[in-house]
Amino acid sequence: MSLARTSPERPALSVESADGTWTHYTVGELYERVAATAAYALAADPPGGDHTLVALPNGEGLVRAVLASWMLGRTPMLTPPEATDPEKRVLSMGLGRKTQEAFIWSESTLAAALEPDAPQPHFTPRGQEPPVTWYLPTGGSTGLPSLFPVSPRPATVLTGARRLMKRTGWSPEAVQLSLGPLSHTAPLTMCMAGITGGAHVVMLRRLDPASLESTVNRFAPTWCQLTPHQMSLIDAHKGLWDALSRSLIGMLHTSAPCPDEVKRRWISRLGAERVHETYSSTQAVGATLCDGDEWLAHPGTVGRPFLSNQVLIADEEGRSLPPGDVGEVCMRSEWTDLFAGEDVRRVRSGGDDFLGVGDLGYTDSDGYLYLTGRLDDIILVGGANVSAREVENVLLAHPDVLEVVVVKRLDPLMGHVIHAVMVPSDLASPPGIEGLRRHCLRSLSPYKVPWAVDWVENLPRSHAGKVERFLRG
Repeated sequence: MSLARTSPERPALSVESADGTWTHYTVGELYERVAATAAYALAADPPGGDHTLVALPNGEGLVRAVLASWMLGRTPMLTPPEATDPEKRVLSMGLGRKTQEAFIWSESTLAAALEPDAPQPHFTPRGQEPPVTWYLPTGGSTGLPSLFPVSPRPATVLTGARRLMKRTGWSPEAVQLSLGPLSHTAPLTMCMAGITGGAHVVMLRRLDPASLESTVNRFAPTWCQLTPHQMSLIDAHKGLWDALSRSLIGMLHTSAPCPDEVKRRWISRLGAERVHETYSSTQAVGATLCDGDEWLAHPGTVGRPFLSNQVLIADEEGRSLPPGDVGEVCMRSEWTDLFAGEDVRRVRSGGDDFLGVGDLGYTDSDGYLYLTGRLDDIILVGGANVSAREVENVLLAHPDVLEVVVVKRLDPLMGHVIHAVMVPSDLASPPGIEGLRRHCLRSLSPYKVPWAVDWVENLPRSHAGKVERFLRG
C-alpha cells in the first residue's frame, strides 16, 4: 500500500465490536498488521498454494485476510461465515485442489499472526498481484450459490470500482459507511476500493437504526453503498434521515428491486444529485449507472451503460432486440475478456462477444435499461410463460402489501400455478384472496393471477438483504 509510505497517520478503518465499542486503525497501523499476517502465513505454509479461504464476519480480520492474501500473491476465496456445511460443499464444488491446498484464514490464525512471539521471517511483498482478485458467491437467487472468479488483478478491479464511485460523490477524502456483508460483491468491492483509495471506512456491527444513527452522528459519513432493502429499513427513521442529510455527499445503491415510493423519498430527502443507482453482477462484466434526475425522467430504470460498458438485449438466438422488446440482458466493456472466465456464457462469438448475466430486461429509445426478471424466474403455467417479477410488481402496487415473492406450486392439471408469499402492512388483518385477485386482474391475464397466498411476518433473506429465492417452491 503506497499510502502507508506517504500518509501513515491517515484514518483507514473504524470497526464496531460486539459490545458496541469502536477500534480505529490508521493506514500505517493497518499496513503493519497486514504485513505481519502475510509473514505468519508464509511461515506456516512455506510452499504456499495460489489461494486462501476466508469465511469471516465483517471486521478488521476479514479486511486484513484479503489484503494479506494479495500481498502474498494469492487469491482469496470468500464464503459467508454463516454458510451451512451443505452450502459450503456446493460453494467449493468444482474448485478441487484450489480449496484443498488453500491456506485457511480463521479468527485464531489472524490473532496468532499478531502475537509478539509470532514467526516473523524476512518478508518482502511479492509485488506480483494474483491473476484473479477473488472468488465470490454467485447464483444465490437461483439455487445454492457457487464461487465465481473475478479474473482481473486487484488493482484493475479496485480502480474500476473507484471510477464508478467517484461519479457518485465518493473521493479519497471520503468517510465511507460500510453496511453490507463483505462476502458479497458490492459491499466487499466498495469497501476494499475505499480503503486502498484513501477513504476512511466505517464498519458497523449490524444494521440497527439506533446504532446507525449514533454512528452517523459520530462519524458524519460522506458516502455509502446500500441495497434497496437497507434503504427501506432506514426510510422510516426521521432522526437517522436528518443525520444522513447533513453529511452524505453521495450514495450508491445496487439494483435489486427498490419500491418506487422508497426511491422517490430518498431522492426527495437527499436531493436527486446525491442518489445514484448501479446495476452489475458478480461476474462484473459491465455496469450501468443513473442519478436521481435520470431516474425521475425514466422511472424504474437501472441506468445507462457506464463509460465503455455496452448493453445488448438478446433473443434466444443471441440476436439483438430493438428498444421495448424484452430479452436477456448481456453486457461487455473494455475489460470483458479480463473479467470473464470460462464459466460465463458468451452470447455472441468472435470479436463481438457479449456476456449473459441471467437477467431479463429491455432498453428504451434513450438507451436506459429496465429489468423485468430473471431467466429462471419464468414459471410455466399450463404451457404459458409467467414472469414472477411481473406478478410481484403488480402485487406490490396493492396498498396493503409491503413485500412479496412469487413461487410456483405443482398442480396436477396446470403443471404449475402461481403462489404468492407476502408481508402485509397489518399481519393481524391481511387482505383477502378475492380482493387481491381482483386487484391483479386489472393488470394481469387470469393465468398469471395467484391461486393462493401465504401471509408471513418477513421474507427469508440472505445477509446481503436479498430474498433467498432458492427456498421457493
